[in-house]
Amino acid sequence: MRPVTSRRTSFCRLCASSCGVLLDVEDGRIARVLGDAHHPISGGYTCPKGRRGGDLVHGPDRLTTSMRRTAAGTHEPVPVARAVTDIAERLRTIVDRHGPEAVALFMGTQQNFAALTPPMARAWFRGTGSHKLFSTMTIDQSAKWVVAERMGTYLGGRHRFEDADVWLLAGTNPVVSGNGGDGDGAVVQNPSVTLRAARERGLRLIVVDPRRTETAALADLHLAPRPGTDAVLFAGLLHVVLTEHLHDADFCRRYTADVAGLVDAVAAVTPAVVQRICGVSSDEVTAAARMFARGTRGMATTGTGLCMGPHSNLAEHLVAALNVVCGRYLREGERADDRAVLTRHVPARAEVAPPTRAYEHGFRSRIGGVRAIRGELPSGILADEILEPGPDRVRALIVSGGNPAAALPDRGKALRAMRSLDLLVCVDPRMSDTARLAHYVIAPTTMYERADHTAIMEPFFPRPFAQFTPAVVTPPPGVVDDWQFFLDLAAASGQPVKFAGRVLDPASPPTSEQLLAMTAERGRVAFPDLVAAPHGYLAGASGAVVCPATEEGAGHRLTLMPDDVRAELHAALTDMSVTERYPLLLTVRRIREAVNSTGIRVPGLVPGGTNPASLHPDDLAALEITDGQVVTLRSASGRLRATARADHTLARGTVSMTHCFGSVDPRGDAGVNVNVLTGTGDRVQAINAMPTMTAVPVAVEPAASEEDA
Repeated sequence: MRPVTSRRTSFCRLCASSCGVLLDVEDGRIARVLGDAHHPISGGYTCPKGRRGGDLVHGPDRLTTSMRRTAAGTHEPVPVARAVTDIAERLRTIVDRHGPEAVALFMGTQQNFAALTPPMARAWFRGTGSHKLFSTMTIDQSAKWVVAERMGTYLGGRHRFEDADVWLLAGTNPVVSGNGGDGDGAVVQNPSVTLRAARERGLRLIVVDPRRTETAALADLHLAPRPGTDAVLFAGLLHVVLTEHLHDADFCRRYTADVAGLVDAVAAVTPAVVQRICGVSSDEVTAAARMFARGTRGMATTGTGLCMGPHSNLAEHLVAALNVVCGRYLREGERADDRAVLTRHVPARAEVAPPTRAYEHGFRSRIGGVRAIRGELPSGILADEILEPGPDRVRALIVSGGNPAAALPDRGKALRAMRSLDLLVCVDPRMSDTARLAHYVIAPTTMYERADHTAIMEPFFPRPFAQFTPAVVTPPPGVVDDWQFFLDLAAASGQPVKFAGRVLDPASPPTSEQLLAMTAERGRVAFPDLVAAPHGYLAGASGAVVCPATEEGAGHRLTLMPDDVRAELHAALTDMSVTERYPLLLTVRRIREAVNSTGIRVPGLVPGGTNPASLHPDDLAALEITDGQVVTLRSASGRLRATARADHTLARGTVSMTHCFGSVDPRGDAGVNVNVLTGTGDRVQAINAMPTMTAVPVAVEPAASEEDA
């Protein structure tokens, strides 16, 4: 009998790009994933992992029922209703004995691509009374929050990529990762085509990356600084802009408080100093500064390469300062950058939200006195929150759509922490590292088995756009929607849940479609109209413009060079991270075939299936190592074995590996995890406890024996 085949329209939810897809469904299974050529944003583009969406839904390692850890340390199937009851009972016991701060929630990357899960998970967490909230944002992007707290934020909106004539990308490789940084809509969808089209219309592209990445190969100017020296490079760019008076004096006069302090702080960071510290020629520094400042519109945006490195808070601050002094923001009366379609419109105003330094008065952890930022504690202290004795030690951790056992720094400590918990619950469709250590693994629906829309992703779209998708295939009977798990857990714990302004009745829960309609109530597109647009809804310009400043806001100013930032700049200028013992610098890179740990274990997706250590061929020759040889990498935090690979795109002195590989299962073959080499004890940022997770000093040598593993 021939299979029954139908073609369905949906969108991918593996990353922020949300590419439109066509799914060929045969007898209830996804047989093929194609790009949707009629999609107005992605235009038919799909990446390798997106095209393997059927394997992510139906693969042999997909969990079709929730699992419970046995006394023998194995896992056995358990009905989700039974699991919810048991988890609620164990949470109640922990809270009764140790208080609500003994409970923590970790929100992972994959949670963020389901519109209903983040608000429902937060609603459950609010009911616990705990402050121990963590997310992947504080693994790789929290420096952006620190900048807003120390500098303030201009509320008129930023220049758009669509009409820019210059753009600077630092520490991000959107041709591979589909992210131009900062959630600004820059180079997220169909990245190669988008960049080439922008270049053809006259945009000049500057890329800052220690590797000649796929994006850097398309640039007008590629700056390849020594890993970890980004802060000094951007101080040098500011030096040129300010000393040559290329800055926007009018914008600075109206919206900043201390340009003179910034001028003074970067006065000594000449292009010659940048060349000595960063390894970028002084001519290139000057050329990049002039190219960027002489453009009329455009931004400098950053990715995880900056945020995960040393001096990341400073580096991000100086990038923001570069945008400010060049006036790369929308002014009163200009068309507002309003991408809200399903979400509430927030008027853009030509004024400043002043720095609040909320981290100086938020909830305070007993670990290093670190305070919460925007309601979250830094993930860099999560392992210590679990391991350090104390009355509010974290004893129960719920993980939603994440894999902290693979993603957290200091892998040894992270694994000890996960294993020591009284209760670890992981919501994951696969037995990830974290799931393998969990007491309960809740098996959720996957992206094509649930209804969804793109409200959360609107800031990443280049134009006002929204899309709805129904469930395309029927989920296995033993799985549950992520949001439903958190609603049921709240009900079993006796906690009310408020969602979209309503207190939900767990005895008569709404459907996914009803919840999605609730979240879109304050948007400008009627939900039925969205549902009726299978390829998505291109809403068009809203007509909103940047409004005048309010009376109160008119007096606020951005702070470009506070005392603590000046002290950090001095430290960066005197930092000597490379030593005779650890003469190389390890940087992490992204690959097309995976988003963090998602996709790594799909058979045949990642070339070779492992995680090689890439070095420049001349470095391999100097170390007397051949391409393909097994090597040992050592850092101050640990050691691992990997296969050496020659890579001409790397600068000399650099080793490059991908993060989130490896497995706690000794039978697994998923490469090695670079967090064996990262630690939380040294070179940790103030304020956000961000450890150094790229530009890590290492040594590489031939592996002498299996004892090096």
